[in-house]
Amino acid sequence: MKSLRSRLFAATLGALAVTLALTIGIGAVLTRRQVDRVQVADVARRADDGALQRRTSVSYRNSNLLTGNVRTIIDLRQKLAAYVPDVNRSSDGQTTYNGKHFLYSYRTLPSRGLLVLQPPGVSQAWRPFLRDLLLSALAGVVLAAVLSFALARSIVRPLRRVAAASDVLATELNHELLPVEGPRELASLSQSVNEMAAQLAVSRESERNFLLSVSHELKTPLTAIRGYAEGLAEGAFTSEEASRTILVEAQRLERLVRDLLDLARINRREFSVRSEAVDLAEVAREAVARHEASARAFTVSLTAEGAESWVEADPDRVLQIASNLIENALRETPPRGTVTVKAFGRQLLVSDTGPGLEPDDLARAFDRFFLYDKYGRERPVGSGLGLAIVKQLAVAMGGDVAVSSSPGAGATFTLELPRSPSRGPAQANADRRSTTADPARL
Repeated sequence: MKSLRSRLFAATLGALAVTLALTIGIGAVLTRRQVDRVQVADVARRADDGALQRRTSVSYRNSNLLTGNVRTIIDLRQKLAAYVPDVNRSSDGQTTYNGKHFLYSYRTLPSRGLLVLQPPGVSQAWRPFLRDLLLSALAGVVLAAVLSFALARSIVRPLRRVAAASDVLATELNHELLPVEGPRELASLSQSVNEMAAQLAVSRESERNFLLSVSHELKTPLTAIRGYAEGLAEGAFTSEEASRTILVEAQRLERLVRDLLDLARINRREFSVRSEAVDLAEVAREAVARHEASARAFTVSLTAEGAESWVEADPDRVLQIASNLIENALRETPPRGTVTVKAFGRQLLVSDTGPGLEPDDLARAFDRFFLYDKYGRERPVGSGLGLAIVKQLAVAMGGDVAVSSSPGAGATFTLELPRSPSRGPAQANADRRSTTADPARL
């Protein structure tokens, strides 16, 4: 298989060679015509000189002389009729003499005619022109070869660097940035490869960190399950203690797998997001109703507040976001604490009275495993993926989510979505606008 450089070299050289051949061919034709015109003028000059000499020095002697390759014939006009169209008029042109082709010039003399014949294309003047053309062609071919090689090399060199960088990237090794130089297209290609390499490095690092975090998350509950199973077999734990711990850790594994599947669907963009009018107040009431039992178990007061607040979103996804935020809030809130879900304008707010977050944690609260890695040993946090899913779902629906908090003063997560251009159906039961799960009354 030929290399790109050899193909570029051959193509460029071929194009230049064809151009030179055409130039030489056209030049040869034009030179040949010029030489022929010179020959015709030379023959005519010889004829004019001969006719002038005979007219000034009258001689009735016939002659047929060959000087070099020029033949001069003086004879009666009737005998020259076979070679010229009209023996009574002077003329120039081409004729045939003794079966050969000649350039001729005919001049009339008193009672006679003068005919000068010269073979065409055999003039010595043609050879220097032909030699110069051939030398010029040879020089042009050499120059074309040098220029073609230089051009092919200048084009192939950046492409080779790009190919080498691609091979390095394929082996997951670091590589130096490609120099952005050369023609605009090649410079753009090098810039694109550099950007791709940078994005690939970030992606690989994120993937590595993600796999490490997931491995850690899977290892912790599996270790607990294995320890309690072995302890149960050895009689170190009662069946009730072991089953309770194994159940909790199994639920934790189930939640982690579910969150991983959600993230995989989001990253592959396989999930669909509908767009319709959604009442955030109704979502708040439904989410609170779903978690009433959990609130009782945690001994936490769970309350929904707010009037109709219509936004444009996917109701199932909004409910999923609200559920994730409520689950996190219930885990973080101490007994007898409060979790409030409030619909206001285009926002859904979930507030708790838990320990809150440090100011430096707010910017990374929605990063995968960030809060779990920081607080996992001192707080009952979830899988570490719930808030990341909340963030991606909010952005997918054209909204966003944020958190505000102070240490010891709880946290408030705010989901904001686009306003609905049309209101949905009004809620029939006004008394459903507030739902409360208060452990003090249970």
